[in-house]
Amino acid sequence: MHKGRIAAGYISLLIASHVAERYQPSARPIAGLRFATVHTINHGTMEPRTIRLAYRDSAPDSIQTPVLLVHGSPGSGEVLQSLAGLLSPNFRVIVPDLPGFGSSARDLPDYSFRAHGEYLIELMDALHIPRAQLLGFSMGGGVVLSIADTAPQRVVSLVMLSAIGVQEHELTGSYEVNHTLHGAQLAALWLLRNGLPHFGIPSRLPFSMEYARNFYDSDQRPLRAVLEHYRGPMLIIHGAKDKNVPLAAAVEHHRLVPQSELVVLDENHFMAL
Repeated sequence: MHKGRIAAGYISLLIASHVAERYQPSARPIAGLRFATVHTINHGTMEPRTIRLAYRDSAPDSIQTPVLLVHGSPGSGEVLQSLAGLLSPNFRVIVPDLPGFGSSARDLPDYSFRAHGEYLIELMDALHIPRAQLLGFSMGGGVVLSIADTAPQRVVSLVMLSAIGVQEHELTGSYEVNHTLHGAQLAALWLLRNGLPHFGIPSRLPFSMEYARNFYDSDQRPLRAVLEHYRGPMLIIHGAKDKNVPLAAAVEHHRLVPQSELVVLDENHFMAL
């Protein structure tokens, strides 16, 4: 009987938690934030359903070739706003919130950086932008490389800023082991989100289900070939103290893209912030 009351109380708390999360007040509008409508991407296939993609644009009426800043995971376009401020006096700067992050839609069939690349091509189409200079920070490196692979005609140049690339320098270096670790992380976050009373707290944390899905759904193995075949300008900026993406990754990217320029700074992974 005592255990039954405990179970009933726990279930009541769990139901109350999910109700509270469902009816959390909407976030306040962010100044300067714009929205574009894009079709959902499901493992390379564009679906009829549409979602909203949030972005910032320093000069929306400009016809200048823009610089597109792509954030990492977890994160949102907000983490690159300081960098955008440094660039905007000389460039049109567009900073999206990748779907699944920030103020963009979160209910997605595919959270991979490959899908994110397709979403940004859709954003460029919506804004009538034929080509752009792309900067990828951290996981955003996988996004901009995916764009260079699927739509090279849309890419003026690439900047890899503390960026991921080849699989061999990501965590254990093994896709299978990394995929298993990301799956365990996803399962733990799912359990926290769905099996424990939390009253919406996990949705306010950076290490969210969307972050875990982003890494679980992504496959870095094809990026080596993408780098080998890239023929455009590339600037690689990396920190000597980077603990998240080792400097060896940037050195290998530079080797694979011989026309690239490698700049090593005495900084950590988060120098872009």
